[in-house]
Amino acid sequence: MIAAINGEIASVTSDSLVVMVGGVGLRVYVTATLAAQALRGSMLRLHTHLVVREDALTLFGFESEAERDFFVLLLGAN
Repeated sequence: MIAAINGEIASVTSDSLVVMVGGVGLRVYVTATLAAQALRGSMLRLHTHLVVREDALTLFGFESEAERDFFVLLLGAN
């Protein structure tokens, strides 16, 4: 599991960031608020959760561990 990443923001969209980590660009889905505040070229640390499905690996990023833990709790709801 990818629990956290630390790197430079390479690009920003309305719902995701590409963060350069060790020469690899990782697309991380974030809240619209976080995406709006992100500046290309700045350093960033995110707490992450990787969702594994048959057809995709999707990485979600959060500013705090509490936000990430709440997201994981919501994933378990029916």
